Amino acid sequence: MTIDGYFDRGYTVTNSTNDAKDLKSISSSAGTTTVGIKVREDLGNGLSVGGSVNTDWAELGGATQATGVGTAQTGGFANSQSFVDVTDAKLGTLRLGTPNNFTLTNATAVASPAFSTAIGSAYSSAFSIANGVGTGSAGFGGTVVEQAAITSTANTGARAIRISNTVQYSSPVFSGASVHLGYTPQNNNVASGSAGNTVGVNEYALRYTNGPVDAMYTSIKYSVGSNGTNQLYVNSSNALALRNIATQDSTQNLLGVAYKVLPALTLNAGFGKFSSSGANFQGTSKQFGGTYTVGQWDVLAQVAKVDDTSSTNIDRKMTGLGVNYNFSKTARAYFRYDSINYGSNVTAAAGSEITRTAIGISKSF
Repeated sequence: MTIDGYFDRGYTVTNSTNDAKDLKSISSSAGTTTVGIKVREDLGNGLSVGGSVNTDWAELGGATQATGVGTAQTGGFANSQSFVDVTDAKLGTLRLGTPNNFTLTNATAVASPAFSTAIGSAYSSAFSIANGVGTGSAGFGGTVVEQAAITSTANTGARAIRISNTVQYSSPVFSGASVHLGYTPQNNNVASGSAGNTVGVNEYALRYTNGPVDAMYTSIKYSVGSNGTNQLYVNSSNALALRNIATQDSTQNLLGVAYKVLPALTLNAGFGKFSSSGANFQGTSKQFGGTYTVGQWDVLAQVAKVDDTSSTNIDRKMTGLGVNYNFSKTARAYFRYDSINYGSNVTAAAGSEITRTAIGISKSF
């Protein structure tokens, strides 16, 4: 058994064109603070059985005196990825439970520099490269939800983080290439308007890592049953409420490439496309970035843009910057900055632009 994790705290300042959304906080600003427990037993002949349980930690009550106060440490123990796996050296790995999506790996580790899902990331709670349905929304851990109606001030997008009730398979690596499959069954037995149904999910990924090249293609499809899906959540009044997912399927594709140009320089690029059967969510994304390392210093930068081609037609864009000073392989001081425009092709409005700046320290173990 091993215990690992990541601790992160930074002083973060958020400025918005809507002054009511300005905020100062102490939070995880370069990654997600988490503690993991991993177990594995070697059964011989290349076969082993293991498991992983992770818990993500936020500040008690969060940065504001809102709903978070009543639901401190939302989700509690094991609120992150959690699964049992069987691994065979020749056949690959089977996971059962709530493992991270392959799309998450692609978006944060291949198509983008190492901003994780924090400030500067093109896959954070404040900015995503896709529209539609997804996971990772506050109060809906492990379940699929549909993003809020797109406006120039509420246009963060949707992400694929992790989904409960999932089966995954990852093949062994053959000459740098591997295949990955994920399946989450759909439940559609409860009458429309009631909680209980779940969204079906199919995901696949192809990855090639060899020499200076790391390329990954991911596709994830969410299938909503004819009765729709209502999810229970805690609303702004700290009361249970239902949130509906419309009966439309949603697909998100992403091609990510990381190329090590020099030992000290890695470039990243990502090209995405998203669509839905109801045509509410249609569009593409592009992102470009890189990391330059000099001694104990890392400099990270990226730009990302989402082109909304639905009838709503509200685009968004972001710029992310980061600097690390590495005290060791596991301890660093960092600076993070991003600038987000939620309605880059429409008239500016209060709350349509934000900047976030953070200085902090992180320690992995």
